Amino acid sequence: MSSIYGTSAEDVKKRLRPFGIFFEKSLKDLIKGIRSNNETPEQLQDFLNQAIVECREEVKSPDFNMKTNAVLKLTYLEMYGFDMAWANFHVLEVMSSNNFQQKRVGYLAASQSFYKDSDILMLATNLLKKDLKYDLSNETVKMGVALSGLSTIVTPELARDICDDLFLMLNSGKPYVRKKAVTALFKVFLQYPESLRDGLSKFVSTLEDEDTSVVSAAVSVICELAKHNPGPFIQFSPLLYEMLIQIDNNWIIIRLLKLFTSLSKEEPKLRYKILPKVLELMDKTTAISVIYESINCIVKGQMLEEDDYDTAHQCLNHLESLVQSLDPNLRYISCVLFYHIGKINFEFIMQYDKLVIGLLKDVDISIRTKVLELCSGIASTDNIKNLVRILIKQFVDVDTVHVNDQGVQIDIPLNYKVKVAKTVLDVCCINDYENINGDFDWYLKILTDLCIVSQDLNNLEVSTLLGDNFRNIMVKVPSMRDAALEQLIKLTTNDDIIAKLPNLLKEGIWCFGEYSELIDNCDTLVGILLNKANKLPDTVIQTMIPALVKLFSTYANTEGRTKSEISDLLSTLIAFMEQKYRSTNFDIQERSVEFYEMLKLCQDALQDETEGLPLLITDVLPSLFNEYELGPMSHGQQQQLVKALTLDLDTPFLSSVELEELMKNEELYEDEAAYYSDKESVKSAASAGSSDGSVTQDISSEKDISMTEEELAALEERRRQERLDNPFYLNDDKIDRAETKLIELSDNDDEGETKTIEPVIKISTKKKKSNKSPSVQILSDIVVAPPSTITKEGKKKSNTSGHSDAITLSTSNKFKSFDFSRKDNIDYDGEYTVDQEELEKLKNKLAEQHISDNLTAIQDDKEEVIVIKKKKKKKTKDGSKKEKTKKKYKEPAEKASTPAISLAPNES
Repeated sequence: MSSIYGTSAEDVKKRLRPFGIFFEKSLKDLIKGIRSNNETPEQLQDFLNQAIVECREEVKSPDFNMKTNAVLKLTYLEMYGFDMAWANFHVLEVMSSNNFQQKRVGYLAASQSFYKDSDILMLATNLLKKDLKYDLSNETVKMGVALSGLSTIVTPELARDICDDLFLMLNSGKPYVRKKAVTALFKVFLQYPESLRDGLSKFVSTLEDEDTSVVSAAVSVICELAKHNPGPFIQFSPLLYEMLIQIDNNWIIIRLLKLFTSLSKEEPKLRYKILPKVLELMDKTTAISVIYESINCIVKGQMLEEDDYDTAHQCLNHLESLVQSLDPNLRYISCVLFYHIGKINFEFIMQYDKLVIGLLKDVDISIRTKVLELCSGIASTDNIKNLVRILIKQFVDVDTVHVNDQGVQIDIPLNYKVKVAKTVLDVCCINDYENINGDFDWYLKILTDLCIVSQDLNNLEVSTLLGDNFRNIMVKVPSMRDAALEQLIKLTTNDDIIAKLPNLLKEGIWCFGEYSELIDNCDTLVGILLNKANKLPDTVIQTMIPALVKLFSTYANTEGRTKSEISDLLSTLIAFMEQKYRSTNFDIQERSVEFYEMLKLCQDALQDETEGLPLLITDVLPSLFNEYELGPMSHGQQQQLVKALTLDLDTPFLSSVELEELMKNEELYEDEAAYYSDKESVKSAASAGSSDGSVTQDISSEKDISMTEEELAALEERRRQERLDNPFYLNDDKIDRAETKLIELSDNDDEGETKTIEPVIKISTKKKKSNKSPSVQILSDIVVAPPSTITKEGKKKSNTSGHSDAITLSTSNKFKSFDFSRKDNIDYDGEYTVDQEELEKLKNKLAEQHISDNLTAIQDDKEEVIVIKKKKKKKTKDGSKKEKTKKKYKEPAEKASTPAISLAPNES
């Protein structure tokens, strides 16, 4: 053809384009091609790749129409995941076109791709400034396109450069430009907050603009900015309040109400000025949107107080009509406001119980779900049974609701059933079963029904709540223990319930053990539990182990049980414990080992006892569990105690100065120990016998070599001064004349004179396992008995000065104030009595032993303790052999008067 006409194909295309004839693919052709090539993903991907290749060639064309068409197709292809950032410079070229259609395509593409390239924005700044300076009538639309595009691509740097131009546009004579500038400033303020600080007054002046669209845009921008930071706009509250009173545009009124919702949270004093106007507006208007937004402003703006019944009643009256609307969206948002009002004070919605119960049968599941949150607020003793009955009936897969005399079937989802179960338990347990009004028989039936209908939920939380409620009923309501225990046995022996409600079984087993005295045939229950043990999770086994021991204790101490029956059950439990103490679960292993040893002792005692049962089974074992009755405890009390405990693991015990002094003292103690060791060696060598004079001579010479006598005297004097306030050191000048006596005897005791004994230090009578002579045992505390007064007859009167039974004293100077001179009056009931001979022996032993032997335990500079073991005096009263034997068995029971193991989940 080119040979005939003498022109090329490109020349023909250029001549035909001005007439609307295009030969390349347009956006419409691209969309048709995508729809026709989507049979397989591979085919669609090949077509899209080919389209990208074509766009890469077309976008390089000098023809702006072809370039614009390629950019438009790339903008569409970006939705399929293709990156078009490589064409940003071509997009910038299209943006600079004077053609409006091409400029609009360029700004559209820029809004989708420029955010990825910060360098291109630097080049676009001058172009934006140029586009924003148009003020001719035919260029107004181009300014609008530039402002709309600016809002999507603005960055902090671009906002800083362009904000002055936007503030100048607020003075434009065209309302369209002013409105566009106001909305564009919103994104500029977010990116560059300093511009809001500098031009706030100029921006707020647009609220007084003569054009309503500009005012609406300004109010909308201020409302959105106030959600981020309402502080700067509080000063303009009088102006906004005047606008709320005077303006009659519902859209602006709604935006002003939203704005006052944010401002009143920041400034509570606005409530007294705004609330009357909002209530008046709510009563005068007929627009549902304004009524709803007025109530929303009062509730979410924190204008409704707990005791403001009039305002709450006025809001709820309007909501009552909105809740009964045919529009499901309006019903839902009205339920949300109902909930927020009830959350402030549930007494506000108490009188609307019928309305809320009616919404439980709504055709919309989302509305039913929201209404469930209102049930705890409207529940009372009058409607609790009706409310629970309606909720229990909703444990179905398909519910039928009548709408306009037609039955509509609704599928009930599983998560809604879970929430219904939680709501039933919640409304019944409010304020310690206040709504039940003492009808626990009814509540026990409800719990049983919930256990049955909750099997298909497979929800551990519901299972835990059901178990907790059964346990709480048994703990808090003693009269219901028999009935509750009977229901628990029926439920927990059902294999389906055990598999689907494991936490219910856990609490049930705990109840079996805690209230085992209510069960006649504990051996049967033990057998059932042991048969099911292999199928139970570890959390249930942890509770089962102590419960089995409790059941055995009750069974063994029940009348009519033979020794062989008890022995058989005991052997069964021992075998179970032996199996479980090899468990990989630490809690199971710990409990099984503890009770295994206890049961083995019981078995040995049972075999040794020829007549009757041993005291270990009849007295000791029950005392572990039955000494005190379990009482209820407030929910969450243990967590509060744990939160109150604070551990500071960062602050050191000693400062650097104190640590340095401590190190010096330790070095001093080491030097002192070495000195006394050297001195003791000299004395030992001298006293060993004068026959070996060479030894004495060698030691003396070694002493002379290590230290001169002047240095030794100076060292000894310094140590003597440091030991003056130390109660564990005795003065050196008394060593050679038995200065180590701890108890000084007094012989001037007058008859009839009442003497006061200071706190007595208890001394251990145990001897150390060494070849050294017995010495005072030094431990970590000084346990001192309280002061008491002893009369002539030897009877003790307690000191009523408020001291406790045992006082712990540190090794301070208080040690010097102790009076050790009263030897004849040291006589406590049931304790060790020190007589004259023992005191003399102790005195001689302490004098013979060197003081250095008693200093080895205090080198760490800690508070030391001298502890005395109690040694009871032999009773002189006559008693039969049976009584003595009984006393022998009862002593362990008295020591174990308090439970040694925490068995209940809430008992730890």
